[in-house]
Amino acid sequence: MFAPKWKKEAKLLDKAAKKFLNYKRDLLEDQQIAEINSRRDDLRQSVKAGNKEQCAEASKQLQATCENALPRYQSQGWVEENLEVFFVAIVVALGLRAYVVQPFRIPTGSMQPTLNGIVATPLPDGNDGPSFPIRMAQKATHGRTYVNLVTDSAKTLRQNNPIVETTVFHFFTRTYIHFSDGSKMSFPGPKAALISQGQDGKGFGFAKTCGLIPSGALSEEQLNQARQSGLPFEGAPGNEAGFYTSPTLAPNTTIAHGYIDSGDLILVDKMSYHFRRPSRGEVFVFDTRNIQRIHSEARKAGTVAGSHYIKRLAAVPGDSLQIKGLDLYINGELAEEPGFKQVMSQDDGYRGYEPRERLSGNQIFTASESTRPGMNEYIALGDNSFNSSDSRHWGTVKEFNVIGPASFTLWPFGNGHWGVIK
Repeated sequence: MFAPKWKKEAKLLDKAAKKFLNYKRDLLEDQQIAEINSRRDDLRQSVKAGNKEQCAEASKQLQATCENALPRYQSQGWVEENLEVFFVAIVVALGLRAYVVQPFRIPTGSMQPTLNGIVATPLPDGNDGPSFPIRMAQKATHGRTYVNLVTDSAKTLRQNNPIVETTVFHFFTRTYIHFSDGSKMSFPGPKAALISQGQDGKGFGFAKTCGLIPSGALSEEQLNQARQSGLPFEGAPGNEAGFYTSPTLAPNTTIAHGYIDSGDLILVDKMSYHFRRPSRGEVFVFDTRNIQRIHSEARKAGTVAGSHYIKRLAAVPGDSLQIKGLDLYINGELAEEPGFKQVMSQDDGYRGYEPRERLSGNQIFTASESTRPGMNEYIALGDNSFNSSDSRHWGTVKEFNVIGPASFTLWPFGNGHWGVIK
């Protein structure tokens, strides 16, 4: 005879409960296992007795016992869900930054006018700049920040490293001027823009205001006198990079008055050089590890060298460079790559190549080849040759220092540099 439907369903439920025990036994307590087996016995007995109502009740009890044996999953609230998405996005971004593409802000003017660095421009006394709406527009399009730092009372620089540069979120550079009374002033730019002033008038020249003299410009006797007099200094005691000979500022002393144009924010392709060799003529980024002269010159000037530089790759391993007049010659031939031609054109702000140090007096400068991994050499030159610290000064760039080609300018939008870097 055929069994009624309710008996078939009861037997299927009993089998399902048995599977549940087999699959979840390691997650269940002994008491829960015993309770489920007891409910199964009740169900089988009701089926055997042919009592439909009792079987239905036993089925409900068995199903409820199995469902309540394990903790129920609670759906996440909107806060938890958004936090999870946020952290996943951070992990993905860090992964991309580490292995694929990295943003990089141009710190100096060594690649101008191809790429802009952070440039400080003083304004004359009485010129307070444009109105607030225009300032906001310039901030968005040119990354321009107006600054007016004036002492409100007499201030004296603190003894040890009174001017400190910091980086916020790897993109934003600020410089703090610390005084002996514990107060400080904030400058929205790099230390070099605050203390230096070039022949073109760029920079606020605070080094002149406070009489900063590099230690390298002092004789041994003058150095000892500066130490004994207790002048504020840059560096570490006994290894000072410079001394502030006029550390006291009168009330209403102007420290910085003008504006700062943000350096171009670019993307660096960190993948390409895993599949190809660096190419002559492209703009590339490298770190400054073990390039000793970069750091020693910075210490002498009382500043800190950047950890990454951006230049144009002028010579690959085996190439020889020479500067004749204001032109660059590679392996005895006038450089043909578009980037070099642009610099040598002496148009649109370019001034050609300045013969200096390793490339002065028609000297030949060669990038060496090596069979040792990472030891091939490259020569890096700035497009702004007359205002660039590059391989002419501190030598070649080793292969292990190279990070990748500069591929795209992200921001600012209004200076004509947005787009693919050439």
